[in-house]
Amino acid sequence: MMIKAAICEDERDSRDYLSALIRRQPYLCEIAEYPSAAAYLAGGREADLLFLDIGLGKGKDGLELARELRARPAKSQPLIVFITGYERYV
Repeated sequence: MMIKAAICEDERDSRDYLSALIRRQPYLCEIAEYPSAAAYLAGGREADLLFLDIGLGKGKDGLELARELRARPAKSQPLIVFITGYERYV
């Protein structure tokens, strides 16, 4: 079974780091990376697991994107793991 993972994070170094961590796991993973909520939505690919930055810079933030995804039918919703560099959100 292939896990479709997505990383939605505006900082390139953080995306690279998360991608490397996922690749080290003993599971088959397909990883897509997105620098913004708009890029994730435009990508049109469904994910099983979404690593989602809360503070995405310009445009929609991670919480807005999560709300939009949760409004979709249940079978097309990824599991969401929120990530952040902001201590107040931890």
